[in-house]
Amino acid sequence: MKANRSFNIAALLLGVILLLLVVINFVPSPALANAAGAASYLSAQAATPTPTAGDSEIGSTDGILVMGIVITLIV
Repeated sequence: MKANRSFNIAALLLGVILLLLVVINFVPSPALANAAGAASYLSAQAATPTPTAGDSEIGSTDGILVMGIVITLIV
């Protein structure tokens, strides 16, 4: 019974730590919130433009697919 209780405490502690890390990650720091340059940089992000037909290569991701399969087989 004691091992079960210590496991529950460890699981609860791990869950609380993970929750705190997630919350800390999404709350902006006061230094970043006060810096006008950083705030304008973060809000001024633009989407990547779509490539033109001349710049695009058909099958250009085949190498990525092969490497993914090789890595999966190795692991």
